[in-house]
Amino acid sequence: MSLLLSGAKTMTFAGTEMQCLEIYTGEAYTIDLQFTDAGGSPVDATTWTLDASAKFYQVDSVTYGSALAGNPDEVILGNITLDSPQPTPSGYANLTATLTTPASGLGYLYVPEEIANGSGSPNPTPIPPLHDGLATPYSVLVIITLGITRPNATSSQDDYQKTPLGFIVRYQ
Repeated sequence: MSLLLSGAKTMTFAGTEMQCLEIYTGEAYTIDLQFTDAGGSPVDATTWTLDASAKFYQVDSVTYGSALAGNPDEVILGNITLDSPQPTPSGYANLTATLTTPASGLGYLYVPEEIANGSGSPNPTPIPPLHDGLATPYSVLVIITLGITRPNATSSQDDYQKTPLGFIVRYQ
């Protein structure tokens, strides 16, 4: 099962291709989710559960592909460094993935404004620096992983699938 986001660009991170969207500090986003089969029909997700988690990175440069080069939907990342320590989860506790109409495969992923505004203690979420010559220029990369738990009738065990989504956080 793949997840396609409207308006997303493609990014490859550690060998994994993922959808990537830009978000701005101080803004929250709700991303509609619709699970469908290969034919485009809604999937009955009444037995599924969703969850979301986040990892934070610093990227020293972010550039975008061009239509002239044949890659307009590509994000090119420079040196990537995992933040250490990682922000305290209480700083982005409102990160939510849920099914709203499970029988029709409908749900949402909510990305709260706290994802990059200095929330949480003792390790707050990052705040992207201004690119005004006064701060070290870097971008914040947040990899949000959407987790999907589905019962498996054959094994009587739950299947668990992780789908990573990349968010480049911009200062606004």
